[in-house]
Amino acid sequence: MEEPHILPGLQFSEPLSWRAGKPIAIADLLRRLQALSKEMRAMDQEENDRDSFARVAKELASPNLLAHKDKGIRAWTACCLVDMLLIPGSN
Repeated sequence: MEEPHILPGLQFSEPLSWRAGKPIAIADLLRRLQALSKEMRAMDQEENDRDSFARVAKELASPNLLAHKDKGIRAWTACCLVDMLLIPGSN
């Protein structure tokens, strides 16, 4: 019996979104976005588990990040979105 092929997926699990009145500190958010970008850039350019990207993609598309008051947050969010689009099977 042949073992099923398991596709690699995104391991990042830290939250990027927050509830009203409970924002994530800018330094923490920058660290998380940088870690996410680093992980995605290190991923193989082969097929990946699409489901592992769903939550992160939704959080990255959030107005809280895209229109954040800190330009570093906006820049790293944009970098992560571009990184995600460059990974086959993630979009």
